[in-house]
Parts: sequence; C-alpha cells; structure tokens
Amino acid sequence: MPLNKVLIITNPLNHEGGVVNYYNLFFKHFESDTIVLKHGTIGSRAYLFYYPILKRLLYPFYYLWDVLAYILRLIGDRKIKIVQVSPSLIPVPLIRDGLLIVLAKLLGKKVVVFYRGWKLPTYNKIANSNIQRKLFNWVYQKNTLQVVLASAFKQDLVNLKPKKTNEIVVTTTAIDKSQIVQPNKNLEPNPIKVLFLGRIQDLKGIEELMDAIIALKNKGQLQAFQFSIVGHENKSGYTQKLKDKLKANDIPSDKVKFLGRITGEEKYKLYANHHIYVLPSYTEGCPNSLLEALASGLFCITTNVGALADLVVPKENGLFVKVKDSDEILSALQYCADNTDFNSRREANAEHYSNTFDIKKITKLFEAKYITLIEKK
Repeated sequence: MPLNKVLIITNPLNHEGGVVNYYNLFFKHFESDTIVLKHGTIGSRAYLFYYPILKRLLYPFYYLWDVLAYILRLIGDRKIKIVQVSPSLIPVPLIRDGLLIVLAKLLGKKVVVFYRGWKLPTYNKIANSNIQRKLFNWVYQKNTLQVVLASAFKQDLVNLKPKKTNEIVVTTTAIDKSQIVQPNKNLEPNPIKVLFLGRIQDLKGIEELMDAIIALKNKGQLQAFQFSIVGHENKSGYTQKLKDKLKANDIPSDKVKFLGRITGEEKYKLYANHHIYVLPSYTEGCPNSLLEALASGLFCITTNVGALADLVVPKENGLFVKVKDSDEILSALQYCADNTDFNSRREANAEHYSNTFDIKKITKLFEAKYITLIEKK
C-alpha cells in the first residue's frame, strides 16, 4: 500500500485541554508503515486562553485564515486521503468543523469524526428538529467514519436514522502506560487521601465537592480525610473564591490543599499516593484524568455522565453520584470511610486499566480503521 496521509485538525497543540493532550500523545505514539499523520490548526490560539473577550473578537479572523490554509493544503497535497476532526456536540464546534467536513468531501477526501464531548441539550435539539437532524446526518454521518467515547453516544447517532453512514466506533481516550506510577504499597490507610485533578471550574462539580467537605466537617468526620485539589482555574480569582468559602466554614488549610497545575511525573506520583479520585462533573466525554486514575488503581467517585457509565463499576472501582448533589458526594466519601476494604482491588485494577487504556492499543485501532477507510471504494 502506498504512503498516505491523515490530516488531523484540532486547536493548536500548545493549547490547554483534554483534546490537545490526547492528540499530543497520539502523534507521539502513532506508528505505521503506510500512514503518516499531519496536523492542521483551527480555532483560537493558546495565548488567548485567559482573555475571553479578545478571544471572541479574534476568533472569526483566525477561523477564516485557517480555513483558507486548509483548502490550499487539501488541493496541494494529493497524499492526504483522510481528514479527521474532533468536535464536541455544541453549536460552535459543530458549525466550525461542519464546514471542514463539507470541503473535505467536495475535494474527494475521506472523513473521520471523533466526537470529544457530548452535550445532551444540543443532541436533543438536533433530534427534535427535522431540518437540523437531516442537516446533521448529511454533514456528519453520510459517508463518514465516526468515533465516539461511549456506547450511549453511538446509540444516539443511530437513533438519528442516518443513511449511508460508515462504521461507528466506540473507543476511549488514552494514557501512556509507561508514565503510570504503580500504587504506593506503603500508603497509610488513614487519613483517606482524596484527589481532584481537573480544570477548576463549576462544570467539574468542584463547588459541590467543597460543600461535601464542609458537611464532613460539620458532622465531625473531616479528620478521616485529606484532600488535594489540582488544576488550573478557568477564570481568574475562582480558586481564591473556593478557598474563602472553606475558610469561612473553618476548614483547616492542611485538610484541603490547592496545589495548582501539576503535570508530568509529579502528576503520576500524585495518583500513586492517593486512595480516591473524585470528579463530580456535570458533563464529560471520556476524561483522560479518569483513565489515569483508574490505571493508577484509585477508587473513583464520579457522576454517571458521558463515557463514565462504561468505565466505572460501582463498588468495584468506584461509585456514581448524582450531578450537582453534594449530599451524594458526602455519602460516597462516608462509604469509603466505613468500608476499609473499599479499594481492595487497587493493584489488580491498576494493571488491568493501564493495559486497557494504553495509547499504543488505541493507535493500532485507528491505524486499522484508516487503512480500511482508504481502501474502501
């Protein structure tokens, strides 16, 4: 088979977020004798991350520039056989990537859509509007290989009743198995060490976690726990707001430590030295942090959203809590305090999930799908 190229379009690879982190890993570990990966940029630049107003003002100009560069690239490089986009199911990314898909198909390229986020309100609007459903099916599903992060998302796409769609593949995001630090066998059982690692914003359920911590204190149970909050805030001053709330409720600072953003080896050591990972998000696709936590053997307390329903097995590797429900987070933490063997499968889980989610397994899957798609007439 001759050498062919797959052009993957995402935000700039120096940007923030799970999609960029995933693709940096994907590009690093993808190996093939017949497929070469290339990257194309679309959307806002990394330097605008903390300037939302300027970001919105400049976005149209960057977008038009990126689309022009994209068209010229597809016309000029005949070895590009596949274009891959990775939208979330929200209006702006759907419109942004929808144009790229239409242009790719007009220029004779195959298309892969890897849906990275799934917003039910957006899906319901599409499903309940005959015009939107037909337009979505024509742009996104017709003659398109689609990749989703949860079996529920696949069923949602099928329920839209598309015609002439290619395969719908269910996969996960990925980890680099070689970076995982094995669980600390000498970790003391008390206090129970709880880790939150993600973007510090309300959509991650961080405020409900703070309320649960306050409830533990009010019930005289906080001494059994130690919390580490890791991540960067989505807006300036938000972390301080959370600290002020804890201080106003007499929560000792040594019980809840805000450690800022931590990456690389230090991040994986954090996983290894905690018992529980908590992520009470309002909405998710398939967060890398949860895969890393499972691969590190942590017991995961999370909401039943997105792909998490496919990953967490209650009382075996974690517990589900309701969205926006601090009482359920409290109950889940109390369950762990009351059941000293809550994470008895830690080492076995770490071995199983580090193999299941390894990036090399994921890249092999994509290589096979790329080859099949290119060969398909």
